[in-house]
Amino acid sequence: MTTRKGSRGPVGRLAILGAAVIALSGCGQIEQFLAQTSQNSSAPPPPAPPSELAELPPAPKPIYAPGDTYVYNDDGLIVQEEVVSVSPDRVVWRNDSGLIWTTGTNVVTPPLAWSSDPELGRGRQSIIGDPSALFPLRAGNVVAFGVRGSSEVVPTGWQDENRCVVAGQETVEVSAGRFTTFRIDCERKDYISRLFYAPVVQNYVLRIRQFPNSQSRKELVSVTLGNDRTKDMQIVTEGNAPVSMADAGQMEKEMETMAEKAAEAEMAETVLDQRLGMIVDRLERAISKLENDATVRAPSGGTIASRAGGGASDKTEMKDDKPAGKYGVHLASYRTRKGAERGWAKLKSQFSSELSDLSLQTTEFDPGDGRGKFVRLIAAGLPSKNAADDTCRALKAKRQFCKSISMP
Repeated sequence: MTTRKGSRGPVGRLAILGAAVIALSGCGQIEQFLAQTSQNSSAPPPPAPPSELAELPPAPKPIYAPGDTYVYNDDGLIVQEEVVSVSPDRVVWRNDSGLIWTTGTNVVTPPLAWSSDPELGRGRQSIIGDPSALFPLRAGNVVAFGVRGSSEVVPTGWQDENRCVVAGQETVEVSAGRFTTFRIDCERKDYISRLFYAPVVQNYVLRIRQFPNSQSRKELVSVTLGNDRTKDMQIVTEGNAPVSMADAGQMEKEMETMAEKAAEAEMAETVLDQRLGMIVDRLERAISKLENDATVRAPSGGTIASRAGGGASDKTEMKDDKPAGKYGVHLASYRTRKGAERGWAKLKSQFSSELSDLSLQTTEFDPGDGRGKFVRLIAAGLPSKNAADDTCRALKAKRQFCKSISMP
């Protein structure tokens, strides 16, 4: 049996590691976060108090099945996440942007491995402890665990302590409908997360994250399960009158009939936009290749080509009109120049004080090991190595990968 809610088309891109919830540590920040979000006019309206609800029974770990598909609105971007395969302790996911990642068999464990992410590249994490001990979900359950990881962009790695607590049950309303959920409050040193897990969809229907200077919201638009394992589970409880998936079937069919035409029209428009975007990306890559080939053949030009051991090669290209300076800092690596440009816009917004006077350069690098070409993002325009080292120290203090380099 297929369960589907909402009318938004399942297209878009993945916000890196968006499907996973990275747990956090300490109680004090959680209370501060809850106070901030309740006072912030831009925060979502508070869910119904738990006292108004008949309780759901304790929720066991979700049971994933190949074909389970979740469509989310992630801060205005529509992303689709699908279960590819399941083993006793692993779930393999993919999204509509081609990213593949592996998680544990619950919504608390962060990703264990992932393919070439736009920001992190290929990477993996190991878990110290047992996040699944939070299940079956009951108010007051607490779990703490550690995470160690590394990636191509951050080869030095990272380590975090995490803590999650089941705060209770709340009913929330999202694009996909109204659900009674278990609210899981999680804390890490760099952000706080509030996760609303609905047993009936075997996943979270809403995730709110509070960062030092911003907040993100990811809510369920639609869900299609690979089988009918949750058809008798409660969707929402009102007083002592629980509504199950089976009870809601007729009402859901009527709503879907009304929304079907609008959904089809929106899907067609969004798919067309996506295909046009793919065509534009291909044209940009083809034009870029032609330009690079022409520059290499020309007697002189702005492209600098050099060789490194093992067949690796670099090509550096100016992206701004500002003077490059003698030094720069390498901040990230991407698969395409367009990805580097998007990354630069994000980094410059996130670290405005450190990067405001710098300009973007990219270096195309082929390590010669069969993985293909990468595009390094370099913030250029620093007058000395000391200035580059100082910039890296400031960025590393904010958990951003950084390596000072001399410019060609």
